[in-house]
Amino acid sequence: EKSGMDWSRQTSCQCPDSACKQDLLAYLQRIALYCHQLNICSKVKAEVQNLGGELIVSGLDSATSLIQAAKNLMNAVVLTVKASYVASTKYQKVYGTAAVNSPVVSWKMKAPEKKPLVKREKPEEYQTRVRRGSQKKHISPVQALSEFKAMDSF
Repeated sequence: EKSGMDWSRQTSCQCPDSACKQDLLAYLQRIALYCHQLNICSKVKAEVQNLGGELIVSGLDSATSLIQAAKNLMNAVVLTVKASYVASTKYQKVYGTAAVNSPVVSWKMKAPEKKPLVKREKPEEYQTRVRRGSQKKHISPVQALSEFKAMDSF
């Protein structure tokens, strides 16, 4: 079974546009580089020690490097997939002198996850909201009148 890198390499070989082909091959090299970098970073361990109630982190740089290497790898994979999509759909296969309109690779998009348009509230949340909204401050008429008289005296 072929890996994603094999498909991308095959797509680059069949792409008639040299710039697109070079971009795709460069992204594949980045993936190999970042995989190697991630492998090295994963072997250096970060430790958290509790000395006298104080937490001391040793190897924090290695943990940060591990996270950055993983981010770099994911970005390279995303760029490779985008470039593969462009190379396999934008450019046509060339057989001899005739161009054929079929793409190099057939792409099938996954259907988006179905989500409700309106978020349904839980019954207990609905009741508490109604109660909060319906509560009004009841001011006695005498208190309201005294506030009015106090304002009138100014």
